[in-house]
Amino acid sequence: MFELDEDSIVTLTDEEGVDVDFLMLDVVEYEGGDYMVLLPLDTDEQDDDEEDDVLILKVEKDDEGEKYLGIDDETVMNAVFALFQQRVAEAMKEAAEAVSEEE
Repeated sequence: MFELDEDSIVTLTDEEGVDVDFLMLDVVEYEGGDYMVLLPLDTDEQDDDEEDDVLILKVEKDDEGEKYLGIDDETVMNAVFALFQQRVAEAMKEAAEAVSEEE
């Protein structure tokens, strides 16, 4: 879930044609759909007041490949983010247990 390799970096093009790199934190399944949880990598261009918010996009696959769609439904976004947080908490618990078993 948290292994970093070249496949973990996703480059998306914004509305102004600027490429922006994101770290793909996870892909979460929710109600039969896949959602990517992304963290922006270049935080220098963001305002100091702006938090490093994650970006959640719905993954749709077709004959041409994958498409990433924004989510307008706040309920879906919150549910996907809650599932992501739960997965992170479980992974951290497992890692802590593994460390304590080694000691």
